[in-house]
Amino acid sequence: MSNGLNVFSARHSVSADVLDRVAELAVSVDCDSTADRRPILRELASTGVLDLGLSDSDGTHLDQVRVLAELAGACMTTAFSAWAHRMTVEYLVRHGGEGVADLARAVRSGERPGSTAMAATFRAATGQNELTVTLSRDEDGALRANGFISWASNLYDNAVVVTGMLFEGERRIVAFDLGQDGVEVLPAEGLLALDASKSGAVRLENVVIDPSRIFDVDFNAFVKSVRPTFLTFQSAFCVGLAAASLSAIHELSGVAVSLAEPLAERRADLARISNEVEQVALWLDDRSGESPYHVVKMRLDAAHLATAATQLELAIR
Repeated sequence: MSNGLNVFSARHSVSADVLDRVAELAVSVDCDSTADRRPILRELASTGVLDLGLSDSDGTHLDQVRVLAELAGACMTTAFSAWAHRMTVEYLVRHGGEGVADLARAVRSGERPGSTAMAATFRAATGQNELTVTLSRDEDGALRANGFISWASNLYDNAVVVTGMLFEGERRIVAFDLGQDGVEVLPAEGLLALDASKSGAVRLENVVIDPSRIFDVDFNAFVKSVRPTFLTFQSAFCVGLAAASLSAIHELSGVAVSLAEPLAERRADLARISNEVEQVALWLDDRSGESPYHVVKMRLDAAHLATAATQLELAIR
């Protein structure tokens, strides 16, 4: 891994020249909330590293994990945008069917960015809240979406968004174009290095939805299928960031010697969590039996590790 530790024993990785370019642009991306991540998403997609793990791709889920970790070691914003894009590919290609085949091709190729808007969908599936977007027929029979999506990323004007909607009393998975009439983006601010991830909220007011954009899939089955992938890929970029921070610490001197013990602990955490992520990624390819680890806890542990590792690097430097 460039600027980090090669923590995953996968076959695919981002080419060195692309990874170096991502790293070179990281500072400008961090400082510029308007930085456009679409060109790098297109480049990554064109090289076949944003659809790894799909049945007709040239790689596995572990390959995808390594790619996301490598990107995070170079630029966290780019890794985050790549994760959101890759999950949208997952929804469209694996679960969308013929009705969204055109959207699947456009997102998978990188021609259009993918935006995953699954927070309310996941909460609804666990019974915490109901979906916040409603789909209904107007007097002319057209389907119109109304409601509010509290969080999504890659909110570019040509993005494809996939989210849950409540339609005639049933929860459904629906794709729509962010550039449609009636869609308003409310950008999030103060996200530090993730300001350029184009994250925020989305308000929908009488947005026309083509019936073919409603996935022909059971809502709960969809969530059960995509959630482990979602959390594992998130864990991957957390591990990548942690690995980059810890590998940047070469030796301790002066007062920093007092941090030798927490440094050893964080490196042990990195080895343990990396192994967990790798084992779950291998499981995702065939899903034989139950996942070898609790993916929610794994994701939380990975996030805590990323925070602790970056803070430790800052303290030592």
